[in-house]
Amino acid sequence: MGMPTFRPLKLAAAGLAIGTCTPAIAQADRTVLPIPRAPFTGTMADNVLDATPSPSAPVRAPQGAPNVLLFMSDDVGFAMSSAFGGPVPTPNFDRLARTGERFNRFNTTGICSPSRAALLTGRNHHNAGVGWLSDLSTGFPGYNGRMQPDTATVAQILRLNGYNTAMFGKHHNIPAQERSEAGPFDAWPTGLGFEYFFGFPNGDSDQYSPELYRGISRVGPGDGEGKMLDERLADDLIRWVHNQQAGAPGKPFLAYLAPGSAHAPHQVPPEWIARFKGQFDQGWDAMRIETWRRQLSMGIIPKGTKLTPRPTEIPAWDTLSPQEKAFHARTMEVAAAQLAFQDAQLGRVIDELQRMGLLNNTLVAVVLGDNGASGEAGPEGTIDELRGMDHIPERKAWMLANIDKLGGPETYENYSVGWAWAMNTPFRWVKQYADMLGGIRNGMILNWAGHVADPGSICGEFSHLIDITPTILDAARLPAPKEVLGTMQKPMDGTSLLPALQTCEADKPRTQYFEIGGKMGLYHDGWFLSGEDGRTSWENVPPGGPKPKITWTLYNLDKDFSQSTDLSAQYPKRLETMKALFHKEGEKNNVFPIDHRFGMARAMAVMHPDPRKHFDFWGKDVSIPAVGGPVLMARPFTLKADLRLDSAQASGAVVALGSWFGGWSLYLDQGHPAFVWARSTDPQETFRVVSDKTLPQGASTLTLRFQTQKPGGPAQIVLNADGQDYARLDVPVNYFQPAGNGESLDVGRDLGVPVTKYRTPHGQIEGDVPHVTIDYP
Repeated sequence: MGMPTFRPLKLAAAGLAIGTCTPAIAQADRTVLPIPRAPFTGTMADNVLDATPSPSAPVRAPQGAPNVLLFMSDDVGFAMSSAFGGPVPTPNFDRLARTGERFNRFNTTGICSPSRAALLTGRNHHNAGVGWLSDLSTGFPGYNGRMQPDTATVAQILRLNGYNTAMFGKHHNIPAQERSEAGPFDAWPTGLGFEYFFGFPNGDSDQYSPELYRGISRVGPGDGEGKMLDERLADDLIRWVHNQQAGAPGKPFLAYLAPGSAHAPHQVPPEWIARFKGQFDQGWDAMRIETWRRQLSMGIIPKGTKLTPRPTEIPAWDTLSPQEKAFHARTMEVAAAQLAFQDAQLGRVIDELQRMGLLNNTLVAVVLGDNGASGEAGPEGTIDELRGMDHIPERKAWMLANIDKLGGPETYENYSVGWAWAMNTPFRWVKQYADMLGGIRNGMILNWAGHVADPGSICGEFSHLIDITPTILDAARLPAPKEVLGTMQKPMDGTSLLPALQTCEADKPRTQYFEIGGKMGLYHDGWFLSGEDGRTSWENVPPGGPKPKITWTLYNLDKDFSQSTDLSAQYPKRLETMKALFHKEGEKNNVFPIDHRFGMARAMAVMHPDPRKHFDFWGKDVSIPAVGGPVLMARPFTLKADLRLDSAQASGAVVALGSWFGGWSLYLDQGHPAFVWARSTDPQETFRVVSDKTLPQGASTLTLRFQTQKPGGPAQIVLNADGQDYARLDVPVNYFQPAGNGESLDVGRDLGVPVTKYRTPHGQIEGDVPHVTIDYP
């Protein structure tokens, strides 16, 4: 499918260009970007008084082109927001739905990076090179982990057509090895057409202590302290619009807000959590029934839609102990509060656009989730997301002991798969399930004042993330370019949804494939093919296999909105035809080879260890990603730090890796060398030693020897200074997952979430760390 036929606009050949006193010149051809400079038509002479200048003007967007506010939340299931019948009141999503149009058959890819690539490029995720999480590339065309030059983003297209462009929030589309200040930066938002970026380049972020970037530069410690991340993103978007309109009044803009919530960690101010106290005590089984009935009464789902049963892998709520019920109910209260808080921040942006007189000419596209709700925490839930995903069981007594800390800075929680399943009502399963509607069906709202024939209506037209970019271009009356920055472009895979605001075509023909992590699906003219590999979203396939057996099922979604009834036995020929069509679409879009491995297993299969045995870090303000630099665990190493201390009572971090959710720190406590190893926040997994000796004021050298015999085994840490052993610490396990996402290896400070509580702000050393060396034997 492609873009609608472009009808060239009859633009005025004269008029004042924005921000200049020169006449604007209409550009006839916008299919090749950048638009070439108009030829010189004046006259030349030796003296300027005898010459005639040629009118010149910047490229301008087509007359009447709207502003665009593009919003996509994270891990929000189809049935979480009240706008789609969910239990969480979201008044701002609701008001956009009342004056706009809801799409109840809108689809995503099933997981984060691929969905974001599809959204921004208008191409299928494998076709854009992002068939899996961007954290790693597996060396196949569909799995490069980065959007390609031949699939230009909507930001690139709009910027080259006279828009200002800015992005705020989550950009999980940069390969892990490219997230340091060394770049390269072509996969960063500023390399993909966004003139301004304020956000984080990782899968998720701590909401209290985020590690943020402005452009490609790290935001300094202390900036924005005291505010939650979602609030800071909204603040910055509003500030940007104020300045953009001050500098170029009336110039259209694209503002893309991707807050990263309600992905783990579920963190939100306690007063927001208090609003939901007791509202989920009935559990996930009853919640699904309540939501399903509400969806039916609202018309969110068609009459007769069946509520699909609970999978056997998810425990019944009534089988839980009272303590477990209390814990799980609290996790859902926190998640609900986070979505409500997110909604309030979007509301602030909408209110400000309205106050500025911009909202009536702003196309607002709201995608409620980049995939279904997340079940990665499994039946137990987690208070430490990456620890849980690393398949290391958490101590249940410790988890239950943290019930009053849930939502705060000392937990990095994600709720149970039971709640994720409930947030995807009435569909089956959760995020990652590209073969089940619970993984790929999300709510979407389009709102554009004066362009919605039936405000508040619900459209049942099959739609997909790849349709958003064509919709934006259609609204701006811009063609999909044939060439961008010297690269011929692949055609758009999506089609504009703008006509659906006038006439919704629920039976419009459409073919769309799905594939994530070996789970496969295909929609074709009302029918849906499901290829299930049997792996749950919280389990893994080892790096070497085995190859799972695929179970193929078939559904008629025109008559079975919730994908409840398998018809494969009744229609064996249709099943085979659909399987052949999936293979054809897969070949066309670079879906093959299919890889059923998830997370660390997939990474281990393509891992190429750094051959270096020596590393140098110069200065106390060095930070690099925690994952991607030297591996400072599970193998022996020696770290030497040259110090220049302001006093013999100096405090602060010398070198810190990760956070208290998973990390270690070599630091000074009033002159005493100290070391802490935190496998998690669990006190039974946190080990610390503080020397009884102190280092002198001025110059000294502090050495850390990390001694271990085998990966995963015990380790001994020895601290030495000037030939003397200062302290020893034994730890039973030498491996942890550096957590959370975006945490770093820091010299002379501890950015983001700290590994321990220091005596100085952000662990800033009272002195200097001129040089650090790390050596492997």
